[in-house]
Amino acid sequence: MSTLNLEVWPSAQPILPVGDPMIGLTHFTDTEHYHPALRETILRLERTSSHKEQLPRGSCGTKVHHIEKWSCPAAQHLHARAIEMFKRMLKTDKTYVDASWGNVYRTNDYCIPHSHIRAQASIVYLLDPGDEDPKDRLMGKFYFADPRLSYCCQHHPGHMTRLLVPDMKPGSMIIFPGQVMHCVNPYFGARPRLTLSWNINTQEIPGDPRKTFEGKA
Repeated sequence: MSTLNLEVWPSAQPILPVGDPMIGLTHFTDTEHYHPALRETILRLERTSSHKEQLPRGSCGTKVHHIEKWSCPAAQHLHARAIEMFKRMLKTDKTYVDASWGNVYRTNDYCIPHSHIRAQASIVYLLDPGDEDPKDRLMGKFYFADPRLSYCCQHHPGHMTRLLVPDMKPGSMIIFPGQVMHCVNPYFGARPRLTLSWNINTQEIPGDPRKTFEGKA
């Protein structure tokens, strides 16, 4: 059980493949117990935390590092869930979180295509998608654009002709190989778009992850 007296991984909680067997998605349905506190915490830390990092345009808005150090039971709960998802997807009991962070996207923020060089697997959790635009269904969407994914190459191997856009909503958590190219389309809403992310391995990697060319989805 987590500090919120919720199951870290609810019974019968599925991880379903999304376009590729190495990409898995799950949707949590108990979010009313922790989303309000988590949203308040990340927005407060965006204003006050020494762990925040204002990134250049195209690098995923404002980043707040070290989810595990946030003084927030809701953050600790999601951190435990991310670790458990890694264990289940990779079928391992060995875990090492190389980096964790929250992202606050505001108007005109986006994330260029990138991969994570220090992650066996990366995890993204959608806390709040922000505002939606019925005329622009891809606004602020997280997606994969990688010619190594057969889903993206429907006409010819290695020739990317379509995007893999997971069906993510508040409470969605997705896991994927760190080397897979992913990005976030420009966001133009008024309400902040909020996500949490983790880079996880089965063993520690030497060096400081903040001094490498890491992606920031």
